[in-house]
Amino acid sequence: MIKIEIDQKKRQKIDSLHEEYIKKIVVPRLEEKIEKGKDVEFLKKFFGNTEKVRNNKIIEICLSDDLEKIKDEFDKKFAECYGFEFICPKTRNQKEIYADADRIKNILDKVLNYTVFNTGSLLKNGKKWNRHKLITSLGVKVCPYCNRQYITSYENDIGDEKTTADVDHYYPKANYPILQMNIYNMIPSCNVCNSKTKLDNNKRHLYPYKDPSNSLIFEIPLDIVDDYVKASVTKIKIDTRNNEKAKVSNEVFKLGKIYQAHLDIATEIKRNTIEYLNIVNRENSDLNCEEYYKKTMGIKIPWSETIYNRWFGFMSKDLLTEPLLKLKQDIFNQMMKTQKE
Repeated sequence: MIKIEIDQKKRQKIDSLHEEYIKKIVVPRLEEKIEKGKDVEFLKKFFGNTEKVRNNKIIEICLSDDLEKIKDEFDKKFAECYGFEFICPKTRNQKEIYADADRIKNILDKVLNYTVFNTGSLLKNGKKWNRHKLITSLGVKVCPYCNRQYITSYENDIGDEKTTADVDHYYPKANYPILQMNIYNMIPSCNVCNSKTKLDNNKRHLYPYKDPSNSLIFEIPLDIVDDYVKASVTKIKIDTRNNEKAKVSNEVFKLGKIYQAHLDIATEIKRNTIEYLNIVNRENSDLNCEEYYKKTMGIKIPWSETIYNRWFGFMSKDLLTEPLLKLKQDIFNQMMKTQKE
């Protein structure tokens, strides 16, 4: 898992656009529901008794990064109003007692309506704000869950911008309808992670907006570290560092299994690192690494480029710009640490 880090200026712009969308699209729907229906008591209890309070409340719900607080407050107010815990239809047996929960979920789906956000709406600046714009604004090019798939944008034949990314709701919108339009509950991800491995899984895995990228680490066996030819990697391991959410991420996204497809990349990094360290550590040598390769292998390297940059240039790259960067960086760091020890 890779942490999504957004600079303050970009975050403020994204929040501002999302807030404008909520005010224009969501707030009127809430007021419409407040004016009629049998669940007005609950809606006022949770959102507020006045229109101004409700407007501020729903904006907070859609922009706050404290998802737990929102969820807990919703559950508490619902239980106070209806006398039982809110449980969505997909996670319970159908019983008449839950009719109130079904009705509230339907109301929230109509008010917040994430499905409509796929199309979005024009804002005051004349530009559209929707799911695609949110994803592209984050600048995330690679799935933060697996770090294997690009999630980039393209323009179709009629000039509309599209994205190859899915949006994963960290708290699934089917289970937590109150969070379906929360900007911090929408994680850009690849289709494999969102639709083929996670599915409707509701376990608390690593959260890309807050959990650090080193919450889990890729490792390889280091039984042979001095033989370039024999230094093949036969297994990629996942160190979850006794982090429960990291263990869940490994389980939910099948990281330990799908990464076995990249043994060739792990082997290349291991061999290059062994070779590099052998050259660096050569005793009584008048040649530096660049001169060694020029004279012994005939490789011509520009004066501004080093062997290190050519082989290990991935060490200076942002993890969310290219696939498999975390795997590469973790293996290199592991081998360099072993060398120092």
